[in-house]
Amino acid sequence: LNRPGPFGLPAGNWIAWAALIALPSAQLLGLYHKQNREKDPRIGVFYIGSLAALTLSLLWGVLSYGLAGNWAFVFQQQEAFVGSTEAANYFFYLSAATAALPLLILVLYLIYRSL
Repeated sequence: LNRPGPFGLPAGNWIAWAALIALPSAQLLGLYHKQNREKDPRIGVFYIGSLAALTLSLLWGVLSYGLAGNWAFVFQQQEAFVGSTEAANYFFYLSAATAALPLLILVLYLIYRSL
């Protein structure tokens, strides 16, 4: 899955990016839609959190490209920040936060609904 696909982005990165976008999108469409927000206005907090998670997911690929300097997200141990070990650490934390934020919002929503 590392062969360049459209726009030079490897297929594995397309799949990962789509998965990161899918969870907050599913939450927005399934759990926090307008009818649920009208019944309980406090669900709007979860809606706003999911919008933030979706925005971060949409920007993940572009931000990762900015850190790695390439679409394969390969860090070459360069002297400059882009592509360096420090940038790889930022990439790791960015990816972890992008994946964990929608899950955290979902767990908090489930706890809220069970109370």
